[in-house]
Amino acid sequence: MRVPNHTILRVAACLSAVLAAAACSSSDSRAAAALGEYQAAAASNNLFAARQALLRLVRAKDDVSDYWAELGKVQAAMGAYNDAYYAFTRAYELDRSNPDLIRSLAELALRGGDIGLAQARARELEVVAPGDPWVKLVDGWSAFSQSQYDKALAASDSLLATAPFDPSAKALKARALVGLKRENEAVQLLTEQVRAQPTDRGSLALLAKLYESRGDWARAADAARRIYDLAPTDQENLLLLIEASFRAGNAATARQASLRLLRPDAQPAIVSAVLDLWADRWTSSQRIDDARTLANASQSRDAKLVYAAFLTRVGSQADAIRIARVSATLPVNAENAEANAVLADALSHAGDASTAKGRFDAVLAYDAGNATALRGRAELELATGNAAAAIVDAQKLVTVIPNSSRDRLLLARAYSKSGDEAWEQRTLWTAFNDIPADEKIFTALSTTREGDAEAMNELRAEFERQRNNRLGAGLL
Repeated sequence: MRVPNHTILRVAACLSAVLAAAACSSSDSRAAAALGEYQAAAASNNLFAARQALLRLVRAKDDVSDYWAELGKVQAAMGAYNDAYYAFTRAYELDRSNPDLIRSLAELALRGGDIGLAQARARELEVVAPGDPWVKLVDGWSAFSQSQYDKALAASDSLLATAPFDPSAKALKARALVGLKRENEAVQLLTEQVRAQPTDRGSLALLAKLYESRGDWARAADAARRIYDLAPTDQENLLLLIEASFRAGNAATARQASLRLLRPDAQPAIVSAVLDLWADRWTSSQRIDDARTLANASQSRDAKLVYAAFLTRVGSQADAIRIARVSATLPVNAENAEANAVLADALSHAGDASTAKGRFDAVLAYDAGNATALRGRAELELATGNAAAAIVDAQKLVTVIPNSSRDRLLLARAYSKSGDEAWEQRTLWTAFNDIPADEKIFTALSTTREGDAEAMNELRAEFERQRNNRLGAGLL
């Protein structure tokens, strides 16, 4: 849903004409000023500035459908689909007979995976614009969502007969082919599409997922790099570029992509996602030097603590202690609980078990659900031979962060240390089902089936099914 420059400028010209004819009220003046800012942003293709200007425009004049529609286009071009849906909904409320708005709402409903809503919009579109291809497209995606892949394929072929390079129809056909176990054809289809339409982000993203599922990390990284050229602010794509580059053996590219995300103002969640990849995929000591430098430059206390936790994890406890100690004052309270947990973990790994235990206990006495403290204390308990206590803490941890494979594996390890093989197996199997297609859990579960070829084959087949399901998830 990218908005080309010429479209933006054409709409801006129309809005200028509308405002020129309006009376010179206060709201009109604010709208005119916002429009001027929007035109300047559009001319330089600065979507961030364009969005801010359009937000000011709709605040000044919230009863003009065109303004909301243009805001929706810019939001969608930036990948902010929920915000785009709201803007298009406001535009639609002001102009219910506009097929472009209904079509945009149908597309955004598909992107959100809401087939029912997309079908409702398609029925409206059928009345307002009979024969509109989006009606057939929505019906095709509806068939796909019900695993009727033959019907979805037929719908996509019908659309492509008249529009051979339509991105949405190509995405539908590729998904249908994957559903029919014809993955090679899907790869060929998408490869030809991006060769003919190099700016088709959706096809590139699906192609990257297909390469990822095959373990073809070099090609997955290449697709992610091309998406970056089109959408440099797409954080999920940058994370894929980092992982794929590391797995392909190109640490330099992975590091470069990482630094694009690890800006001084980066949010802690993004910092954590990148550093998890560093911990799993990068063994060079450069990661410690970089983390130390980036932590010093970070503008966020919480992000600094994420760096500190990472430094502990990769063996640089002294740096972690230095960073965390600044905020880890006592007594423990809401402001310093996480800092104390991070400091305790660093002290634990540095060999000061007694001081670490005291800090962990103090944090958990204040906040029984602090994940960092639960994880750190469980690891300390395992290291000091208290597997029973580690099981209790790891169980609590899994309830706090149920989708963390790292913490499920910690719980399984605690059961293993206690000699309870049955519960170790049960924990791993539950994790395997709760967090599908996770390689770490699959690997851990595989070790418990060594020597049993039949059980291993069944496990591998189920893992492949999970990966295929993940590949087929999502629309457009």
